[in-house]
Amino acid sequence: MIGRLGAVAAVVAVAWVGEPAAYRGAQLRCAAFSETIRTFVRGASGTATVQTRAGRQGVVVVAARDSTAGTIVDVWYDSLVVWRESGGEREQPELDGFLGGRYRGLLAPDGGYTSIRDPFVPAEVAEVADLATAMDDFFPRLPPVELARGKTWSDSGRTVRRLADRRDPSGPLARYEWTLSARRGERYPAADTLAVVLDQVIEERGELLWSDRFGPQSWTRRIVVTARIPATGGVRRSIRSVVEQEIDVVRRYDLDPNCR
Repeated sequence: MIGRLGAVAAVVAVAWVGEPAAYRGAQLRCAAFSETIRTFVRGASGTATVQTRAGRQGVVVVAARDSTAGTIVDVWYDSLVVWRESGGEREQPELDGFLGGRYRGLLAPDGGYTSIRDPFVPAEVAEVADLATAMDDFFPRLPPVELARGKTWSDSGRTVRRLADRRDPSGPLARYEWTLSARRGERYPAADTLAVVLDQVIEERGELLWSDRFGPQSWTRRIVVTARIPATGGVRRSIRSVVEQEIDVVRRYDLDPNCR
């Protein structure tokens, strides 16, 4: 009897563990997302200050398929506007030379993205928006373990917590929030015999709505990067900048993209 009860308990335990949320090709076979990004930059050196605002808004189309190597995704902007404002002037380049270009990459189950091919970005567009690597962190990262509601997972400065679920007509939606804290110190050559030290502190907070059947439904990210170059060596005055970025992405079921 004890042996039989132990076997039953083991089966129940296995069923209870569950599997972590994961990206699959079927979720993103042909999906459209509205993306809005707003960036604010403030820089100061001594009494001089500079402020810049930038942004982009568009529709991102994802066509995914499973392969022996994993989930391959082709991604492109179906529509897009990018702009930058500084010193009272606004730049808004034409995007005819960029629209239609496709990113191709390998999407891991946890959302990690490995680029295979990036589209050509004209120089006048690259000066306003860094689109060459736009897909490198487009997909929200998922915890590699199954999380029950109210539980957290942490690794390397990143903490993910599962919140109370929501429901919509498609079924239950899991909610995840995350925070990320990181610090980077890098040396850059500024002259033949001079190098400057760039110290960066990165703080991020985000929230994701996730459907096991359809994948990511919406997410937000709020990122603050504080960078400082101290007044050492050939740098006469310390330089400090703060970059604040707001990212909002929503799945668009009302659109019918052409994924051929």
